[in-house]
Amino acid sequence: MTLDVIDGGDGYPPEPRWAAIFGRAADRAVAAEHWKSIVAELRAAEKLAAANGHAILRLVVAYMTFDRSAKEVMKSGPVMKAPKTKVPTYNPWWTTMSNAASQASALEKELCITPRERNAGGKVAKKSAKKTGAAAYLKPVAK
Repeated sequence: MTLDVIDGGDGYPPEPRWAAIFGRAADRAVAAEHWKSIVAELRAAEKLAAANGHAILRLVVAYMTFDRSAKEVMKSGPVMKAPKTKVPTYNPWWTTMSNAASQASALEKELCITPRERNAGGKVAKKSAKKTGAAAYLKPVAK
């Protein structure tokens, strides 16, 4: 009999299949690094739970969207001429970048990632061993 390991045990969310979300291998690698960084931060602060998985995914996508949009804004600037009327208008990438920044900030606050929010959220309770009635009568064994 073989046992299959299932990611996400012990209250940790499984890492998404980045190939289903991002087409380019470079994007998948960056997304995986963002994921690992966020999970490590939450784990260190004792705020990581399996229920955070989708919020972390949304945060990674917001980071990736911001990064891509910022590159495009740096190429052509925040204001550009409209294709048909030639009137100066906001670059659509600027709007996308701004929205991604807002989403990332909201998610970082929700996940208590930022230094200001770290003390706001409670720590995730660890599952403790179940105590039996006999445990109250026995002395703990020194290790």
